[in-house]
Amino acid sequence: MPKQVPKLNPEWIVQTRDYFLDFLKVTEFPHPVRNGTRGSEFEYPEWLIIFIAIMSVKCKVKTYLGIHAMTKQYWKTIIEGTDVKKDLNPMSESNLRDRLKKICHQPRKPAAIIFQIFPKAYFN
Repeated sequence: MPKQVPKLNPEWIVQTRDYFLDFLKVTEFPHPVRNGTRGSEFEYPEWLIIFIAIMSVKCKVKTYLGIHAMTKQYWKTIIEGTDVKKDLNPMSESNLRDRLKKICHQPRKPAAIIFQIFPKAYFN
């Protein structure tokens, strides 16, 4: 049986992340720093959660556990060259699941914002 080839490669991750961050800058996307008006501050920026959702669409991940495993696998590539603290570990599966739900992203029903930024053909 041939070795499985990953659907993502580091070049795609870096290129897509940089395009996505440029898009957020140009559109002046707000970056919430806390959970509500009195909630605790987020360790993981909102753009990172959305980008993880974008990656899960590319990989066609079908579960939150799968999204978490994908995040752990590509963590260093995802945060490389960004303002995310380098010593920060990938978030827990439950924390990631809660944050993805807040942006209305589900494994088989992607968040609408993804297809407003990238055409569906981009993920084939």
